[in-house]
Order: sequence, then structure tokens, then C-alpha cells
Amino acid sequence: MELTIYNSIIHGNLSPRNGQIPVNYSEIAHLLNNNLNTLPEIEKQLKQVLGKNNQVNFDADTPVNIAQFLSNSNYTSIEVDYFPPDIALLMPSPQTPVQRFYYFIITTEAKRIKLRLLQSVEVLKDDVCAKQEITNVLKLLSRYAKNIQEHTQPNPIFDFLLSQIVKLYFEITLIFDVLLSETDFISFSDFYSLRLNRQVDKQEIAAYHKALHIHQAQQLIADSTTASNLLLQLYEDLEATPTDNTLIVVICALENAVFLQTENSAIPGFSEIADSNFAKSLLKDKKQLFNQRLNAISNAREALAFIEDTVESLPDFLATKAPVTSLLASSVARQLQNWLTEQKEIYKNNAAQIFVPTVPTNGTRTSKPKPAQQKISIQKQKSIAQKHIAYLSGYNRKNERIMSDEDFARLVSSIYSLIDTGIMPHNIQPISQTGTTNEFLRYTFYLIHKELYSTRPIRPEWIDLLHAIFVQFKDVERETTRKKFSTKPSYYDEDIREIGKQKKM
Repeated sequence: MELTIYNSIIHGNLSPRNGQIPVNYSEIAHLLNNNLNTLPEIEKQLKQVLGKNNQVNFDADTPVNIAQFLSNSNYTSIEVDYFPPDIALLMPSPQTPVQRFYYFIITTEAKRIKLRLLQSVEVLKDDVCAKQEITNVLKLLSRYAKNIQEHTQPNPIFDFLLSQIVKLYFEITLIFDVLLSETDFISFSDFYSLRLNRQVDKQEIAAYHKALHIHQAQQLIADSTTASNLLLQLYEDLEATPTDNTLIVVICALENAVFLQTENSAIPGFSEIADSNFAKSLLKDKKQLFNQRLNAISNAREALAFIEDTVESLPDFLATKAPVTSLLASSVARQLQNWLTEQKEIYKNNAAQIFVPTVPTNGTRTSKPKPAQQKISIQKQKSIAQKHIAYLSGYNRKNERIMSDEDFARLVSSIYSLIDTGIMPHNIQPISQTGTTNEFLRYTFYLIHKELYSTRPIRPEWIDLLHAIFVQFKDVERETTRKKFSTKPSYYDEDIREIGKQKKM
């Protein structure tokens, strides 16, 4: 494979030494904003941008399947990462039309080279031939880097090309690592000293290591037994670049793979496990299963022990620093850890309301043993909620319907779901307006919360549900609702009684 465009920029008629704008610039300027992803599109656009005087015969690089002529041919397919390797070296932005022209050609050609190599591996279907093709490209890139360093005058375009060559060289080594050995290419640090005549700096080596770790993490999803050490390296990468969303997604996906492995569950492909909806669904299922098991326990000590045992069974990702931990919102193990800690505090602080002693203490005189009482059942909790919201299905003082039967049914369904799972239900269909005030709705939710869980701490899910299901809360801050949660509206009890008496005219 010949890298004709790069060779022409360094040694041929595409040299930027004269600094003149291409004669066809006005015709092709609009094309320089395009970000193409397929090989045919890229090759077509490069021909348009280069113009008639700088045409490249891309067909000369078209690979041919020769496996049929070989005996004992071995073929290794290349699995392209969900997040392809991207080494984030510092790349300046173009400042002039000339730079814009060259920067587009250089970056688009880099993309073309990677796609052409992937095509070659697939067409050749022979590891020896494919490896030869890849190493030939690496040798050319290495030679061009040395040529630029030794034989060109300082120029922003050559500087950009040099950075792009380094970036491309090592992205190729990551993409095709299953076909290459360490002796087939120059190491990252040695490339700088041998080809660029300088030492690699901290930002450059950090960018390479981050790309390497992201690539390795995606390869380890299906086999996460060696993930712990890699996670520590990824945490360090994230601490250095906390705004890298790709890195955040990869870390959460790998942590979720480790979590599934501890659960002896099947680990899906990376594209699925990296989807935030996968984590939300998995977290919801785990919370629901936990609540089902917890609801079967009638003793406070046993409940607390069950919560602690569940926490202990989670993978330990607590070595990360607080700023990093806060970014990993799609890590199921971390979210379960936080939620279970909250449940533990609720049970510790409200055990007296949730449970009663089942056996009198030895030596205590009692006139009559108290019968054992069970924790409030799910069905009883629903009955309590139904009692408090019943008035919303009636008529207000103006003899107007407070809400329709359909809206009331949706409200009941949402509250029941929250009681069942302990988390906000998905796909809530909001109620646009009611015939009562925000204060009445807020206090009604407070009464349900008080009777089910006591008043401390306030479970934020109930505040969230109140705001999600009633559109009339759209201009109210959640913090305001929390602070006023227990504030009783004037004449609340009297109005509720009157509502119960109202009948449709």
C-alpha cells in the first residue's frame, strides 16, 4: 500500500512550501467541513478536493484475495472496537484557508488508510500477507516522520502532518494488535527519540496510555478476570481528563462486566453493556429483587444483616477518589452501594416504626406477651396510600372533578410501582392539571410517606414522583418541595371532609 498523498505533501507537487491557496479552493471549500465514515465516500471526496492536477489512483491499493493460492493459510478477523482507538495528541486548529485545505487532506487520508487496511485484512484472509501489508504502512509512516524532521523547514502544515503521522502510526498498532508483535513496530517513547529527535512529554504519553487502556477495556468485557489492574489505570486516566465522556462510558461498562461476573450472569457485548439504558434496567431489576427479599424479613436485626451481606457481596471499587467516583453514574455496583447504604440508615433510624420485638427480653416482667407484629406488607402500604389519595378521585368545593378516572388510575399505578420497587417508575405520563392546589398534593404525599416510612429521612423518590407526575409542579424547585413537605395547608382536614361530601351536580 502506497501512501501517495503524504509522500506528495512531503516530496511532491502537494508541498505546502509556497503557501498559496489551491486554485479550486472556492469550489471545494464547502467540502472541507464534511466528516465521512465509509471508504468509497472518503476516496471520492479526496479526489474532489485534490482536483484534476493532483489525482491519486486509489484503485492501485485495492487488495486481492490470494488465500486460494496458499496452503495452510491462517486468517484472523479484526474486531473493530465500539470506540475505535483515538490518541488525543494536541492538534492545532487551522488558522488560514491553506491550513484548512491541508488539515482536511491529512486527517481524511489518515482515516482512509485505516479503513483500507481493515479492508485488506478482510479481503486477503491470510495473516502473513495482512501483517506484511500493515508493517509496510508502519515503515512508510516512520520514514515520513523522519523525513519531515530532518529535511523540512518549520511550517505549521508539516508540524500538523508530523503529529498526525504519530497518531496514525500508533492507532494502527492498536487496531491490528492481534496480528502484530512488539518487534513489528517502534515503541511510543522510542518513536519520539528515534524519529522526532526529542523526548516524549507527559501529555503525549498520557494520551497514548489512555487510548491503549480504552482499547484493552473493550477487549476485556467478555473476560473481566484481569480487569482490576486495568480499572486502576483507567481511574488515573479519568482523574487527569475528567471531561472525557468516552472514558467514563468505558469504565462504567467494565465495572458492570465485573459486577455481572460476580453475579455469575451472562456478559453482553460492549455496545449493549455501554448503553446507559442497560445499566438503568439492570439497577431497577436488582433493587426490585432486593426489596422482594427484604420484604420477607420480619426482624430488624435480620434485615440489617441482609443489607450488610448484600453490600459485602458487591465488587469493591472504592479505591477511586471522590471526584472520579461522582462521574461514574452508570456503574450499577456503585449505585447499588449508595442505595443500600441509604436503606441501611433508614432501617437503623426507623427500626422501631418498621419492626417490633418478637421475643421479650429475659428477666423483663410483662403482664401479657405481645403478639409478634410483622413489617407493614406491600399490600398494606398500598392500602395506606390509596386511603390518602382517595379524595383526588372526587369533586372539589366548586363541584369540579379534581382529576379524570384515567389520570387517577395513572397516579395510583405510579405510586404502587414506587412502593413495589423503591425507585421512580419509568415512562411516567404526566397529569396536566388537577382541581386542587400544589400544597394539597404535596401534603398528601407527605402523609403517605410519614405513615409508610416515618418522616426522617425523606426519601427523594417521593419528591421526584410528585414533580414528575404533576405538571403543575414544573416551576417549583424540588428543594422547596422538600423543605415544605410537612407543611400542612390551612383547612386541609376540613376541605378533605368536604370533598368527600361533594357530588356531581
